[in-house]
Amino acid sequence: MQSKSPTPISTDPSFAGVLEALSLALLGIFLAAVLVSAWPPKLLDAQWHLALTADLINNGSLALVGALLTPLALVFDPSSKRLRTRNKAFRQWALAAAIGFLLLIPLQVSAGWRLYRTVTSQAEKQSSQSAAKLTELRQAIATATSTQEIQARLQQLAGNNAGLTPTQLSTPINQLRQELLVGADQVANRLQQSIVEAQSSFKPDRLFKETVRIVLSALFYAVGFAFLSGALPRSKKLGVAFGWKTRIGGKK
Repeated sequence: MQSKSPTPISTDPSFAGVLEALSLALLGIFLAAVLVSAWPPKLLDAQWHLALTADLINNGSLALVGALLTPLALVFDPSSKRLRTRNKAFRQWALAAAIGFLLLIPLQVSAGWRLYRTVTSQAEKQSSQSAAKLTELRQAIATATSTQEIQARLQQLAGNNAGLTPTQLSTPINQLRQELLVGADQVANRLQQSIVEAQSSFKPDRLFKETVRIVLSALFYAVGFAFLSGALPRSKKLGVAFGWKTRIGGKK
């Protein structure tokens, strides 16, 4: 039983021109989106790295489809030297893109970990500093023997702008001490609440899920671009699109 010969693909230079234009448009949109996201560069900022990586992944399909349309355009206009030259250049850039997307994996993991450590360490530092100041303030209030002494200690701890009001300065020391201790407890509660709210606004599980998404997407993009570059084995049926010998318009 004889095997069927491949169906010849008819040439169509006008359709090839449409595919070429779409290819350049998609690649231009990808570059514009990435450049806008990357500017201004903040190489030491973990959030900048995460945002740039996310934009590369979210817009990576534009680059992949754009790179694919050029060899497809060559299928319909195999005699075009311009398309052949561009396809050869795109295959070289596709390999660089594959390596670049692979490098996004350690970048995402590293930036995510640095952001997590930065947020948690800042919250811990803020909490410990606030607790230490409030402890000193309570001790100063509890051990003071006069309103003037409380005034001096408040300015020492909180700055020259801090201090007692004229009404408080004329208040008996025992009553004033009780009022200030109650006020210190209220301040401590507000500070603790603000720290809890800041910590709750940062979602480690969301960062983990986003990292998994970025890693898997980067891996698949790397495979796709490696396929386009010729670094991975491909089926003979797709040979036309990638420069292999096959029948086009009935010719080898």
